[in-house]
Amino acid sequence: MKNLSLKKLLVTCVLSTTLLSTALAPFPIEGHAYAASSSVEKMIATGMKYLGTPYEFGSNRSTTKTFDCSDFTKHIFNAVGVTLPPTAATQAAYIKQHAAVKTSLSSLKRGDLMFFMSYHGSEATGYAKLAKTKQEITHVGVYLGNGKMLNTYSKESGGVRVDSIDNKHWEYRFVFGGSAL
Repeated sequence: MKNLSLKKLLVTCVLSTTLLSTALAPFPIEGHAYAASSSVEKMIATGMKYLGTPYEFGSNRSTTKTFDCSDFTKHIFNAVGVTLPPTAATQAAYIKQHAAVKTSLSSLKRGDLMFFMSYHGSEATGYAKLAKTKQEITHVGVYLGNGKMLNTYSKESGGVRVDSIDNKHWEYRFVFGGSAL
């Protein structure tokens, strides 16, 4: 009797596995949200390994000893097979050509690139009269969710770091974001 139950269990497992793999066959895994999510998490995990790496404007693209903002995003997206252009402005143009542009912080998803205009102070009033669509893109970071961003922007800031966006100059400087994955 035990052997019969074990055989039934084995047959059930084999059939279930076969049915599941057959059911998923028409849908390549890279088309699933799970694949995108795993790519996002791999890219972010790569970025987190560089926390504290010093900032250097115009950093040497062939080393990871220092980063500027666009070198950092280019490097961590490379870890998931995405080749971004070299500067914040050209990465912004790339997103405009290849993804849905998100102008609201609340519409951003984890792993989205975020693009910012130049710094005009730490108060919202410094940005109130600026037409965001006419501003030059001067900074890029990666949205982590919950009002946080992974980026690097100055020697004084400590290099690669996680910053809060809400009620900070980052919120006021935000122009748009979008997914490169």
